[in-house]
Amino acid sequence: MPGARLPAALLERLDGGGPLCIAALGDSLTHGWMVQRGYFPRACDALEQRSPSLDLHRLEAGVPGDTAFGGRGRLPALLEAEPEIVLVQFGLNDCFCGERVDVYQRNLERIVAAVRHGGAIPVLVTSCPLEDPGPMRVARPFYEAMREVAEADSVGIADTTAHWLAAEAEGQTPDRLWQPDGVHPTDRGHALMARGLVEALLERDAEAR
Repeated sequence: MPGARLPAALLERLDGGGPLCIAALGDSLTHGWMVQRGYFPRACDALEQRSPSLDLHRLEAGVPGDTAFGGRGRLPALLEAEPEIVLVQFGLNDCFCGERVDVYQRNLERIVAAVRHGGAIPVLVTSCPLEDPGPMRVARPFYEAMREVAEADSVGIADTTAHWLAAEAEGQTPDRLWQPDGVHPTDRGHALMARGLVEALLERDAEAR
């Protein structure tokens, strides 16, 4: 599974500790809608527990209902805080609000370029799979578009969708991963996304192993 492609210096800091500023730009999943804690704070806690001397400065910029276009508009203010890593999670609202997938993809590309121009490392984060196969078929092209941006622009990706589905296939998932709408994860679903995110952030290139 592709990882976040963090440079060696950041991976060493995740291992050895020290201050690190990480931001999360996204929609209601990043915000942690209707749960006690979303995947972002859970992942940050896991990283700090793994390396107790790591001091994460967390910037959560998840807005329920937001799209990649909206995220582009909010990004300059977020970059003023000088994050070193920017997680980018959008797609479901773009899909169900009627945005074209090619427009969504261009907005992601522009977010990636702006994050890099601002001196930070972008990491794309896929949304969770949907409970109902019908809506998931509609959303799938948007998930694939994010993967295409990651491949074409050599940007890291935390494929939490693939992590979630692999855990399901192995029988490792607990009951009730979705809220009643079949879209938003429960706390258990966010915990699963957080594990996928942490694995991606800590993934090293084969050449570095």
